[in-house]
Amino acid sequence: MTNKTINTGALHRSFDLSRDAINEEARTVELAFSSEAPVQRWFGDEILDHDAKSIRLGRLNDGGPVLVDHDGTDHVGVVESVVISGDRVGRAQVRFGKSDRAEEIWQDVKDGIRKSVSVGYRIHKMALESEKDGMESYRATDWEPYEISMVSIPADAGVGIGRGVD
Repeated sequence: MTNKTINTGALHRSFDLSRDAINEEARTVELAFSSEAPVQRWFGDEILDHDAKSIRLGRLNDGGPVLVDHDGTDHVGVVESVVISGDRVGRAQVRFGKSDRAEEIWQDVKDGIRKSVSVGYRIHKMALESEKDGMESYRATDWEPYEISMVSIPADAGVGIGRGVD
């Protein structure tokens, strides 16, 4: 792999969720928030490496926010736990608050209306992994998720609440 500097700014990836992972009493949902599925960006395909040394989980593990549509003023819950599983998928348990807005989103999740999840993250370092027919593929080897959002339009619908990567 070749290191190359690209200023990506804040990025997002989205996933679908399953109602099977909902605990109504605790107001929690288990979800997958990231995977190694390539996502096409303006600079080429982006792959988020899921080796433990590649992901900075401190912000999520410290009660990271659960937002609506990546809007920092629309805070409806908190990340309770995060793990990178053996299948190289980032998973979390999130808990919804009891404010009117959080209750509205929680009800939509329980009803299966809101079923897509997205992660907001920043890439600190990535490397050119391959180039084929003019298409470059980059692997993020140092990246940091900082929020999880409930969204309406996912970028990567491969994983979500109660789901894994196929």
